[in-house]
Amino acid sequence: MLSPVCALMALLLAGCVGSQIVPKDMEPQIMRDVPFDAIKTDPDRYKGRLCVLGGKVLGAKRLKSATQIEVLQLPLDRWDVPRTHELSDSAGRFLAYHAEFLDPATLPAGTIVSMIVEVQGVKKMPLDEEEYTYPTFNIRTLKVWRESTYTRPGSQPYFYRNPYYPFYPYYWWDPWY
Repeated sequence: MLSPVCALMALLLAGCVGSQIVPKDMEPQIMRDVPFDAIKTDPDRYKGRLCVLGGKVLGAKRLKSATQIEVLQLPLDRWDVPRTHELSDSAGRFLAYHAEFLDPATLPAGTIVSMIVEVQGVKKMPLDEEEYTYPTFNIRTLKVWRESTYTRPGSQPYFYRNPYYPFYPYYWWDPWY
């Protein structure tokens, strides 16, 4: 049998783990088992369904009825924060549309975002000298990550040789604390 302290700790830890942008009541509606590649290949199959995407903003522009955001898709961690050090793991670009007024100046190129989106379809647009087929999405929730949230100098601990070696051979040390 668990002690009351262990049960309380397990309950607290369970509440701390999870998405940073998806409310608990909305979680059952989100497609977590479908990778971005599958949506990109056949968006009509998933039209109207919700998913969580994120990445690096490549550009934003204001249209008559919405703001169009071009994003380089990046893998998300377990908190739905894009892994910015994995640009080569991107599955491509997508277009996300925000229906309410959103000033494109607030989303300059390089901004890291996560969003709850509804699959809309595809749009072909020129990219360099070719036509590129962008999967398109309607934004339900948009989260802009400040740089300090997803990268911080010293966020990776250093493996450091302890000067008190015979007693404590190694320990983790983070010089930014």
